[in-house]
Amino acid sequence: MTRFETGSRSLRKVVLSAMAAGLISAAAGQAAAQSPRPVSADPQAVVKERESAMKSMGDAMKKISAYVKNEGGSIEGVREGAAAISQASHKIVPSLFPAATGIGNIEDSEAKPEIWQQWGRFEQAADRLVTASDGLSTASQGEDRAAIAKQFSQVGQACGGCHDDFRQKKS
Repeated sequence: MTRFETGSRSLRKVVLSAMAAGLISAAAGQAAAQSPRPVSADPQAVVKERESAMKSMGDAMKKISAYVKNEGGSIEGVREGAAAISQASHKIVPSLFPAATGIGNIEDSEAKPEIWQQWGRFEQAADRLVTASDGLSTASQGEDRAAIAKQFSQVGQACGGCHDDFRQKKS
């Protein structure tokens, strides 16, 4: 065997090793990108923050509903509510649902294990809420009650769709 052939085999091994390492690294990076946020230092605090964000969205929905139904409320209340919903919706993924903060992990959690088992589907549901809430914020800048009502309905559907699949019903 010539020195060139030996060098060629060594070079081939180095190239193959580098390619394998690159593939492993890429796969690990892709898996990390598709995984939910890791467990927080204080999962109970994250659940409390999540509950607070959800409560603020619920309170905002009530304000907007009164305006949409022409049962009181004001355009300023709609704008404040739309901003609160938009702000909270942007935090849902990844901030408010780190791993190990669901039912069975945290006593007060209503988050079903399906969130983490079907993380991609959960992200899509959260993205629908972000899109709908941003649309509501935009619609609230005008005073067209019908346009606001239409976007408000989209937000309600996005909330309901996520709650139906990923939240334990309250007893």
